[in-house]
Amino acid sequence: MIKANAQKRRKLSTISSGTVATPSERDEPPQTRGRLRERYRFTEELFQLFDSITAHCYRQLAQKDRSVWERLFWLLMLILEAATLVAIIISAWGKFTANPLITTLHDTIYPIELVPFPAISLCNNNRISRTAAMRYARQLAEKDTERRNVSYFLEQIVLLGKLYDFDYENLHQMTKFQEFLDLNDVSNGTGMYNALETLTKLSPRCEDMLLRCFWKSIELPCMLRNDMVEVRRTQYGICCTFNFIGHTEDNEIHPPSYFLDVTGPEMGLVLLLNGSSNDYFYNLFNNIGFNLQIFNPNEVPDSTAGGVNEQFVHLGTETFIRVDAITINSEPDVLRYSRQKRQCVFRNELLKYGANYGRSNCVAACRLRSVLALCECVPFYMPTAGAAASSKSITTCNLQHIACLNKYKIKWSTVITDIVRIPGLEKEMEESLYCPECLPSCSDSKYQITASELPLIRSRRDGFSITAGIENVADVAVVRIFFGQPETWMYKQNVAYYWFEIFSNFGGMFGIMAGMSLITLTEVVYFVGRQLVLVFATRSWSARLGARKPNLELLQ
Repeated sequence: MIKANAQKRRKLSTISSGTVATPSERDEPPQTRGRLRERYRFTEELFQLFDSITAHCYRQLAQKDRSVWERLFWLLMLILEAATLVAIIISAWGKFTANPLITTLHDTIYPIELVPFPAISLCNNNRISRTAAMRYARQLAEKDTERRNVSYFLEQIVLLGKLYDFDYENLHQMTKFQEFLDLNDVSNGTGMYNALETLTKLSPRCEDMLLRCFWKSIELPCMLRNDMVEVRRTQYGICCTFNFIGHTEDNEIHPPSYFLDVTGPEMGLVLLLNGSSNDYFYNLFNNIGFNLQIFNPNEVPDSTAGGVNEQFVHLGTETFIRVDAITINSEPDVLRYSRQKRQCVFRNELLKYGANYGRSNCVAACRLRSVLALCECVPFYMPTAGAAASSKSITTCNLQHIACLNKYKIKWSTVITDIVRIPGLEKEMEESLYCPECLPSCSDSKYQITASELPLIRSRRDGFSITAGIENVADVAVVRIFFGQPETWMYKQNVAYYWFEIFSNFGGMFGIMAGMSLITLTEVVYFVGRQLVLVFATRSWSARLGARKPNLELLQ
């Protein structure tokens, strides 16, 4: 009996010490079961990579005949090379991103016929016509219940000139005169006083200033509708403009710009101007003559935004204004970068400033929004197209707004697009008009002028003469605006480095510093993928083996 129990215990002990093979395990080949049962060692896999990789110096870490000191030396060298490589790549990438664009001289004989002729704005230094002021003073005297004479109202009309420069001396007098205008000079359309209508009537007429107009030596009518010269609002008030096709308050887009394929003083724009020195009533510059502005035809003339050339034209002179143009074109690849990176705007990007974007248009709209927010009105010479959308009507500034307009006059004359912390100029930065979106145009034509003038003498010859029939040439002026040379320079703005150039530069750095190539990258990717597969397979085998392990306690 004791023997029988001992034999049973030996049999159970033999069963428990043996391996129980499951049916599924019996089906697997012996080689597969042995390979999966081997323990996964990452260090062996890594050393195998070092021994077979195509990059330099890594093999020294895996060779068994190398001493520990040799391996440490090569490890230190690899760490130093990797640190140097990372530093060089970060520095190079910083330079790529900081200056992504480059402007180069593309063509030195770019035909001038491909460059639009500049826009011209002609403004009389006399902003209020004496004849128109006398007529307006008589109208006010007839409406006056106190029966004040015409001379009194002529003195009051001078105050309306302050709406040009925002200067004031007697605010009480201005307020009193404005109250009179609000009662006795109301507009037929709105039933309220309108400063724009009044100053338009008081401004010198372009029909009176322009006596003769020539284009390419051909005389053309000056003031026919949709012809050469139009009446436009500028920063100096109501002026005569030529070739201005920019955005206006009524969203009107004019015909294509004028182009000039010939050069010389006779072949450009020639104007015979009537000074009307006896008609001066309110002189804006304390100078008898005209103010001429030359600017890009796609943009409004705004001297604070840059790009406007001004020239005074004196009476009794013949002024020659030579125009030289420089064209900048940007490639479409520049659009890949943000406006903050490229620091320019394409013409068709911000359509809210008209069919073509212009920096001057943007600055004018930005200034208009600031004036509207601070003084709750808009000066009469500012187009209202750039005003912020609002349900309430826009008020035109009158004499009661002069104090507010004078307070912020300096602020609106200085425009910044980026806040720069400069010691000592903190106050100037705060008092400037901040327009961050008003960047230069990516493709633009810039104009430079060279002016000279000669005394104008009466012509005695029988042939053609611009001043023919004029006895007193001291009260007229001749202006000639022309291109100086048949070719100009064209600059091209493009990306500094294309993707394949950056790829080539970085590939050279990796090859020199670390001895790597695309084959090396493929080997590393293969190594990482192999390790993931091995780790997953090992864990999966361990889980399967644990689930199929028999319960030996029940067997015992």
